[in-house]
Amino acid sequence: MQAAQVKDIRVGQQPGSTRLVFELDSSVDHRMFPLSNPDRVVLDINDTDISQDVVASLSALSSDALLRVRYAKRDSGMRFVLDLNKKVKAKTTKLAASGGYGPRILVELDYGVQSSSAPTVVKSLASISDEKRDIVVVIDPGHGGKDPGALGQYKVREKDIVLSIGRELAKRLNAKPGIKAVMTRSTDVYLQLRDRSRVAREANADLMISIHADAFTKSSARGASVWALSLSGKTSEMGRWLAQQEQSADLVGGISLDDKDQLLAEVLLDMSMNSTIQMSLDIGKEVLGEMRGVAKLHKNSVQQAGFVVLKSPDIPSILIETGFVSNKTEAKNLSSLTYRRKLASSIAKGVEDFFVSNPPDGTYIAWQKTQKGGYTYTVSKGDTLSEIARKNGVSLDSLRSANTLRNDVIWIGQKLSIPAS
Repeated sequence: MQAAQVKDIRVGQQPGSTRLVFELDSSVDHRMFPLSNPDRVVLDINDTDISQDVVASLSALSSDALLRVRYAKRDSGMRFVLDLNKKVKAKTTKLAASGGYGPRILVELDYGVQSSSAPTVVKSLASISDEKRDIVVVIDPGHGGKDPGALGQYKVREKDIVLSIGRELAKRLNAKPGIKAVMTRSTDVYLQLRDRSRVAREANADLMISIHADAFTKSSARGASVWALSLSGKTSEMGRWLAQQEQSADLVGGISLDDKDQLLAEVLLDMSMNSTIQMSLDIGKEVLGEMRGVAKLHKNSVQQAGFVVLKSPDIPSILIETGFVSNKTEAKNLSSLTYRRKLASSIAKGVEDFFVSNPPDGTYIAWQKTQKGGYTYTVSKGDTLSEIARKNGVSLDSLRSANTLRNDVIWIGQKLSIPAS
């Protein structure tokens, strides 16, 4: 029997109580009991394992009542020890998968109401309730492991470049309240195309971003581009070539995807995919607009082609070609960590701008926009006051009024109050 995985641990604080949510990828049994001298609560979860990403986040888990969270492997499961700052009444509740989350174990630590102030979130801006979930963006650095991808000038390898950009992109998206980045690979490992899509589906992704950096037969070919799925078969010569390159990656592992029922089903999609494709195009447009300030573009609009990795029927997906390593100038750019960070920042801003304007129902960002008094927006490079008003769904006059602005002059890093729309 394969062990369940602890996918995430979130902490929220309310007046007089702390709540921890242990999110799993499958339902398993658990037990909890308190200990004293010192005060702590022990949670044993059966037939479970934990990823290093979740382990790395444990140090950030704390609240008024919670000092820290420790863990240890115990038989076939995991033991979590919640060290406490004060005496509490502890109870657990098993929650079924819903609202974009997997099965969960809710641990409540009650210690009496301390004040009448509004609840505040300590660790994750995703609410314990399903009404304030994070927007999940799956980042897929192409190739990896035994598949190096394109090889180019200055001995650069596609798999290394896109992994670096993917990590930087994840870092920036995770810094945005209400957005959670999940990577299909965070190390130099090989993944088949269908496994990349599986990661997105298991993460209940709102968006999948596949990152590549190809080579072309002509060294003069250059420019970054953004791609969405095409079902019509109408695509450019470059699009057909890139799709062939992307789909041939699985042959490196000696496995053909041609006879797989799941992929066949995805290829035979009907008109119901049109809304997903349109959303992909809209997100791609925002991302391409931001990338324009960093990279030379191959095309000024989002392109479409039949990439297998984009063929999720209900997950908006874009593929970003960050440049051509067969071109000397672009190989040099992509070899620079500074350039890769700028590129990742531009992609992140495009994604953030789209979801701030179009947050999925039930997410923290959607909830944030409904709150009285609105929320805060940080001005970034390239922003204008009118564009900020448009993206946040408010009038220019109300934005000026909320921030007592006499004109439309703004500066990078300025905090603007976005009024409730």
